[in-house]
Order: sequence, then structure tokens, then C-alpha cells
Amino acid sequence: MTRPHVLIIGAGGTFGSRLARLLAQAGRFQLSLGGRSPGKLAALAEELKSLDPEGKHTTIRIDRDTATAENLTALGCQIVVDCAGPFQLSGPNLINAAIAARCHYVDLADSRQFIAGITQFDAAARASGISVTTGASSTPALSNAALDSLAAGWRSLDTIDCAIVPGNQTPKGRSVIEGILSWVGQPVRVYREGEWQTGHGWSRPRWVTISGLKPRRAMLADVPDLDTLPARWSPRVRAAFDAGMELPVLNWLIALSGLAVRSRLVPSARLFTGLGTLVANALDRFGSQDGGMLIEISGEDANGQASHARWQLKATAGDGPYVPVGPAAAMVQRLAFGTPIEAGARSAAGLLSIDEISAWYASLSIEISSETSVPEPPLYQRVLGAAFSSLPETTRRLHRGMPAIVADGEALVRPASSPLNRLVAKLLGMPTKPGTVPVRVVIEQRDGREYWSRNFAGKIMRSQMRESGGLIAESFGPFSIRMRLAADANGLDMQRVDGSFLGLPIPMFLLPQIKAEERVDDEGRHLFDVEIDLPLLGRLVAYRGHLSV
Repeated sequence: MTRPHVLIIGAGGTFGSRLARLLAQAGRFQLSLGGRSPGKLAALAEELKSLDPEGKHTTIRIDRDTATAENLTALGCQIVVDCAGPFQLSGPNLINAAIAARCHYVDLADSRQFIAGITQFDAAARASGISVTTGASSTPALSNAALDSLAAGWRSLDTIDCAIVPGNQTPKGRSVIEGILSWVGQPVRVYREGEWQTGHGWSRPRWVTISGLKPRRAMLADVPDLDTLPARWSPRVRAAFDAGMELPVLNWLIALSGLAVRSRLVPSARLFTGLGTLVANALDRFGSQDGGMLIEISGEDANGQASHARWQLKATAGDGPYVPVGPAAAMVQRLAFGTPIEAGARSAAGLLSIDEISAWYASLSIEISSETSVPEPPLYQRVLGAAFSSLPETTRRLHRGMPAIVADGEALVRPASSPLNRLVAKLLGMPTKPGTVPVRVVIEQRDGREYWSRNFAGKIMRSQMRESGGLIAESFGPFSIRMRLAADANGLDMQRVDGSFLGLPIPMFLLPQIKAEERVDDEGRHLFDVEIDLPLLGRLVAYRGHLSV
């Protein structure tokens, strides 16, 4: 039987060479190894012969930016896979050539802009009768396949949190570093706190814990999942994707390059590509070869119960670079032998199942696992104990923990009473303009805490609440105030007890006066009345209103 002919462009690179090895091991394909310097591919071609003695694998000089339909037709390939990168800087030349040559096209793009623009080729691909598939990589193909499996049957999702944390000793080519630096420090559109907001690439660090690996820091990554996850799953609160390096020094150096962009000292962190490549290569003997990928979700499961689930992938023994090419291999397999894919141009998000992809990891040191857990009791219930049941039903629902609360209403704001107070309020994220405004409150429970976001007509006031010695401790930036909860059938009051700044106790005479009351009106709406006054300085902020919970 004639083997399907696959052209791999960028075959000498980190990902192209590994895709070639996977396909050669399958023993079902004829491979052409494409690159600008085919002589450098000779060793790889010899290696493929040992993996697939009966295969016919050759090298060819070809550049994706100058390849023509005539080149592809003369070669006789049925599928072309672009592994060259970085796709943030890639043009449409190879896609147009593949369409004209009636050759299926697949790439490993993880560029948000590149993938969003793939539909411009849909009509031409349909007319040519071929498939153009972008993003057959860790993101969005693998991430969406894992999520499809993890959330199968769930009624709704509140949050989706994804992260990739490679091992430091895995190969890092110049194109990978340039691709990352292209969005570091740049504005990034992200769905969080129940609405679309603007963040910045490589900001807002968080800890990522994958079983078998030490916890690592990860920061906001501008990847296509930030578009595909909200579009496919409509999470109520957040769809996040973060990435991080194993070595803290690399994370901070990248963050510094982002700060230079945000400070307008440089237009793009890509200017640091050469330096970044030198530093990364100099440090690649440190750290480990072990990396991973994590997806966590919360929401209502198939039974309508609040639930939390996590999917993780751990790659060891240096096999991490095979993770992004597993989806590409699965797509080649599907195009050559599997269920036909309708002609047209599309993202790989949702096209492949996790089983199709993970089959290509079977011979590698790549482990995949998932688990589902029941969330812990709500924070306010843990603090109040039996008294929680005495609260009005609306108040109990507001403080239910999970599923998350996304409540809309209206608030009358009375801002700070002096210029100094307004400055303090602004630094703490509190509203500073008077009047009646729409308000949206998002309350998410995770890690034993409640995370509150109060959006007063675009001004977002954030705080965290946790249990502390039988009290509620609410933190606004470096300030933390502990309060006693008083609950009855009418509602809930919060009574100030003590406070701290950067963990140091604040003397009682310097503590702000706090009024915080929650009630329920005859329409079943949640009523709130909050005022914070500074000693001697007067009102810091006051707001009251209602929410439909």
C-alpha cells in the first residue's frame, strides 16, 4: 500500500524533529524533511531509517516563506506540517501554497492572532477540497481535548485555569523565545471576574502545583485559549492560561522585559530575543528535564453538584518537547487514515479527542491523570457553624462558596471625604466617584478563601477573605481587618476586631471604623450597607444598594 506522503517544514528544529520521529515510529508514512539547510537534516534522516527500516524518508531544501504550490505538487506530498515558528511573525505564504496544491495543511501555531485569522482561508480551502488546521499543539488542540474530557456532561463551568510549566533543561530554540517575548508586557484581552478585561503578558504570577513536580510560578500568557475557551465553554467567572519557567531567575528576567515594554522604554520585548537566547542557553544546565501542564475547572457537574476537577500532564526524562507535537501527529493520522475532516480552514480546538492525542505519548515518559473532588464547605459556614442556617436564604446563597456568585445590582457610592482619603481609596481600588451606579459582584471560593470583586461601573474593588481564629479576615492589598460575624434571621453584621499592615498589628486607635450590614428586602434581593472611616480623617468609602442573587 502506498504510504501517505507528509512534508515537515522546520524538520531540523526542536518540534519538527520530534514529530518526524513519532511519525517514523508509526511506520505508516513517507516523510520529506524540509528545511533551509537540508544537509543538516541528513543525520535525522539516518535516524529515521533505524526507526522505520522500510520507510522512504528524504530531505529537501524548502522555506515556508518562499515555498510555492509548484514545489509541493512536484514533491507529491498529501500533507504539509509547518513546525518552523514563530507563528507570531509568520505570513500566509505556505497556507496559500498548500491550498493551491490541494495539499492538507497543519501547523503547531500557538499565536493567538495567527489562529484567530485562520478563517480568512476557509473559502479557498473549501473550494480546493482540503483541510487547513492551525494550532495542532499544546494550545489549543491538547488543552481543549483535555478540557472536553474533563468537563464532559457538566452543566456549567465557573472557572477554567490552565498552565504550562516546562522543565528548564528542555530545548529552547530562538524561535520559541522570540514567540514568547512578542507578547510579554503587551496588552492581553482576557475573560476574568465575569467580564472581558485587559491584562498584560507575563503578569499576575500564581503558583502551579503538578503532582511529582515542585510548585512553579506561572504568569498570564497570550495564547489562543483565551479566545477559544470562553467561546466554547462560556465560563461564568474566568478562563485563564498561564505559563512559567522552572528557574525563578528566568521568570523575573522575562517580567523585567515586560516592565520595559509597559514603561514604554522599548516597543517590544522581542528586542531582547538575542540576549534571552544567550541567557537561556547559559542556564540550561540548571533545573530539570521535567515539566507539565495543568487544567483545573470548577462549576456544576452532570448531577448539578458543585465540583472541582483537575487534569494534569507530567513529562520527564526530557520528553517535554514531544507534548506539543502529539496533537500534530494525531491530526496527520486523522487526515491520512481516520474520520474525514470537512474541507475548510479552522482551529484545532475541539477537533481531536484526548485519546487520539495521548496514544502518541504511549512510548514516552509522559503521564496523564485526572481527578474530581467535592469542594470544601463555604467559608462563612465554617466560621459561623450552626448559626449559618439561621441566615435568610438569600444571604446563605450569597455565601455558598461554590458554584461561584455572579450578582448584578445597583449601588449608591459616597466616596472619600478628603483629597488624602481619596488617594488612599484609589490605591486600595475603592470607588472614588459619587452617585448611583450599576454594580457587579463576583465571589469565588478557592484554596479555602473567598475572592471578592466589586465592579462599580468599571471601577473594580478587590479583596480576599479567609478564616482566622474563628473570625473573618478581609484583606485589601497590604491591609487586613479581622471581623466577627453576627448572624440571625434578619441578616448578617460584620464587627471589627483588629487589623494588621504587612502582617504587623495596627494599634486600635489607628484602626478604621467599619460598618458592614447584609439584609434581604421583600423582593428577595440582597441588601448591603458598607462604610469605612479612617480615624481623624473621616470617610474612606461608603456604598449601599442591592444585588439579585
